[in-house]
Amino acid sequence: MHLLIDVGNTRIKWQLITEEYDSEKKSDSGSLLDFSVFIKTLDTHDIDTLVAAVNQTKELKNLLDQSSFRSITVASSHLSQSGVHNSYVHPERMGVDRWLAMIAVFTKRKTMAQDKGFIVVDAGTALTIDVVRADGKHQGGYIVPGLLMAQQALFANTERVIQYDEVSVNKSGSDTYKKLGNNTKQCVEYGVINQMIALVKQVNEEYLGYELFFTGGDGELLAGYLGIGIVDKDLVLKGLWQVRN
Repeated sequence: MHLLIDVGNTRIKWQLITEEYDSEKKSDSGSLLDFSVFIKTLDTHDIDTLVAAVNQTKELKNLLDQSSFRSITVASSHLSQSGVHNSYVHPERMGVDRWLAMIAVFTKRKTMAQDKGFIVVDAGTALTIDVVRADGKHQGGYIVPGLLMAQQALFANTERVIQYDEVSVNKSGSDTYKKLGNNTKQCVEYGVINQMIALVKQVNEEYLGYELFFTGGDGELLAGYLGIGIVDKDLVLKGLWQVRN
């Protein structure tokens, strides 16, 4: 058996694989405490663990080390892997979540004989955008603050932008963001969302014909506002599965 673990900046996602990866099976997610409770339900001696960690804390490392898993493999970014070719001069410096998400999409499209490039938008603590050609060559990307990070930066570092207890954005995926804010909290959230949407739109227009994929905690929200693209919240876990050997 395999336990796939995606460690983000704000939460942990995981999925236990008994034989083959089931794309219909929903992954679990939660805090470190939630994850530790889950581990206690397992016979860890028969499980190989694969970890993608952008934020591997000492507490998480200790938990894994003490859990008697058959093996623990921590994934990293490479110059080339599973048909995807990194554009970084120092490929190991690319966030492993970005790398694995690209591998997951490329592998899926290859099995479907797709001959177009694709764009991966990961809307988490940071918003990352990566552009990949049909042959797997990573063209490059962008990293900007995500929805929550950008809001927190404004409230923390701008003297006159004060976070009052006011009504915020209706995160329904409608056209709410097109309106102007009528209180400080709305103005900040509408502004940040519009910045994110504008960047994704710009990249999508520059690479016409490239298929758009969304992942991350705010991926579904962003895709809903744009009305385009495919949402897959488990791209990192799927990428982990592809590189398990």
